[in-house]
Amino acid sequence: MSQTTAAVAARITVRRRGRRVAYYLSVYALLLLGAVVFSLPFFWMVSMALKPSDQIFVFPPVWLPDPIRWENFTEGWSLYFPFWLFLRNTLIITGNNVIGNLVSCTLVAYGFARLRAPESGFLFMLVLATMMVPEQVTMIPVYYLFTKLGWVNTFLPLTVPAWFGYPFFIFLLRQFFLTLPRELDDAARIDGCSSW
Repeated sequence: MSQTTAAVAARITVRRRGRRVAYYLSVYALLLLGAVVFSLPFFWMVSMALKPSDQIFVFPPVWLPDPIRWENFTEGWSLYFPFWLFLRNTLIITGNNVIGNLVSCTLVAYGFARLRAPESGFLFMLVLATMMVPEQVTMIPVYYLFTKLGWVNTFLPLTVPAWFGYPFFIFLLRQFFLTLPRELDDAARIDGCSSW
């Protein structure tokens, strides 16, 4: 009787192990298939970047360029468009926006989360209410304002508004500051720190 039970238990264990192996094989096969499918566009992009221009629109498509043209990168960077100018403009605008949002939104959010002021809850709701206004509604008045200020065709409309804070970022930072315990503020004040 015990030998029969041991044999049944061994068969069940072998079946379970076989099912587990089949499960993991199928999961990893699907993951591998997904990885190949998702990497095909990247490989195609690299292949297209290294092809001579006469191989780009050939049918059936050629996956491996013959010959490989590394010069495509230098020609594409400087021959057709001023990419150095594009890069400089991008760094100026995004760098300014990151710093402006970091400074303005952090100060406002900290004030809403930590400082006590009359009607601060109402003011915070007013800031949140500005998110409810669609951007399409304010587009023409904002353009008119920028025209009157003489900012059209400059970087100023892309950089200056970041220094006044965005309601969504203020909301997110306020929620983060509320998660910090107030004991940290008290400990900092004991050590001589102010709100700044």
